Amino acid sequence: MNRPIKKVAIFCFALFAALFLSGNWIQVVKASSYSAHPDNYRNTIYNYQVDRGSIIVGSTNVASSTPTKSTTLKYQRVYSSGPEYAPVTGYFSSNYGNSNLEQYENTLLNGKDTRLATQNFIRKAEGKDQAGGSVVTTINAKAQDAAYQALTSELSSVGEGAVAAINPKTGAILALVSAPSYDPNKLASSSSKTQNDYATQLANNSLQPKLDRALNQTYPPGSTFKIVTSAAALTDGLNGQTVTPSTSIPNAPLSTLTLPQSTSTISNSGGETCNSAVLMDAFAQSCNTVFGYVGMQLGDSNVQSMAQGFGFNKTGPTVPMTTSTSVFPSNLSQAQLAQSSIGQFDVTMTPLEGAMMASAVANGGTIEAPYLIAKELDTSGNVIASASPTTFSTPMSGSVASELSTMMQDVVTSGTATSLQNIGVSVAAKTGTAERGTGQNPVAWMVAYAPANNPQVAVAVMVADNNVQPSDAFGNSLAGPIAASVIKAVIG
Repeated sequence: MNRPIKKVAIFCFALFAALFLSGNWIQVVKASSYSAHPDNYRNTIYNYQVDRGSIIVGSTNVASSTPTKSTTLKYQRVYSSGPEYAPVTGYFSSNYGNSNLEQYENTLLNGKDTRLATQNFIRKAEGKDQAGGSVVTTINAKAQDAAYQALTSELSSVGEGAVAAINPKTGAILALVSAPSYDPNKLASSSSKTQNDYATQLANNSLQPKLDRALNQTYPPGSTFKIVTSAAALTDGLNGQTVTPSTSIPNAPLSTLTLPQSTSTISNSGGETCNSAVLMDAFAQSCNTVFGYVGMQLGDSNVQSMAQGFGFNKTGPTVPMTTSTSVFPSNLSQAQLAQSSIGQFDVTMTPLEGAMMASAVANGGTIEAPYLIAKELDTSGNVIASASPTTFSTPMSGSVASELSTMMQDVVTSGTATSLQNIGVSVAAKTGTAERGTGQNPVAWMVAYAPANNPQVAVAVMVADNNVQPSDAFGNSLAGPIAASVIKAVIG
């Protein structure tokens, strides 16, 4: 072979080798990343050719797929009562991906779950489209509807709020509501223009309708945190002395608490003087000065430890969506500790954490981990997985929980939670009214459980609305009636 031909042959061989390596690099090494790339329209076509499984509440499909006349996007995602269930279902969008259960259960819903392999192999052999499994949620439809209707009726156009309700005995989430909400149907539209226009509208809304406030936003808890402070006092005592609900706290101020090494003071709501320094009475009347003093006497480590037992500063539970972490600050001065012990300073919590606080008392001192999925079903509706309760934490003993239960019932019968009286069932509760910035109404809270003697529901309601009279921006008046609606819906 002459020299020029040999050079050409070597060059051609090098080209074939490069082509071979490039092909393998693209089709093998980089295949998964290219497949997962958001600009890969084949994923959109594939996802919309699957008979995606349903998200179910009770016996109702709150998210389901219906056939279309298109050969490319063969199935349309449809959400019944879309805004009400948006914090549960999330959305499934060709342009904007997916969220909440649509995201966390995507592999089951789109049929790629290995547990569905045999069924989808048979479907393919029969010439049918691939199908997904379904998710049965723990949501109580009546509780969800009551929470949504009551919350949205209460809020003004500039208000925000959330409701989280759980079964304290199991951790099953019974209601999950966030307002203002959004319509996932518009993000799931077959029209890209509809999706884009609505996404722009949501992005320009300062109230962030897509934000799941029940799970992913934290707020100052105000006096609801006195549940934690009380639990610490009942557990650890004060200055070496045992504390019970009937203990009068020595030297606790009733009108003004002067903070050490500070020019600031703590006063009571409206500047009133509390009637008593007895723990149970101060709790019922939500006496800031007494509880600020109790927090300082307990010390940073005791309050911090109890807060962590309730779930503060822990990675938020996955339900399966990941929840934001509720925060109790560390390395506090005495003045900061006093403010933190009444749920102010830098203390923040999610509404779900508020429901978990109530459930700890309701469940004898143990918090069962919250969960949203009751069952997973295959393409034929057969159960392939079921949830079972798991313990999240045990912040206090059964005896302390019993004492706290008595105190929380007293809040309803003779304290600040009068809106939960006379609803046909005994209720244990704690109100909260947390200060925000200048010119803003407080954050109004109600955490409660019922029936007090056989708890079936623990609920937290948060309302933040600057468009109500400041005299009405209290936990009892704003959040209490919503909590009552949820309790009545669950208890029936």
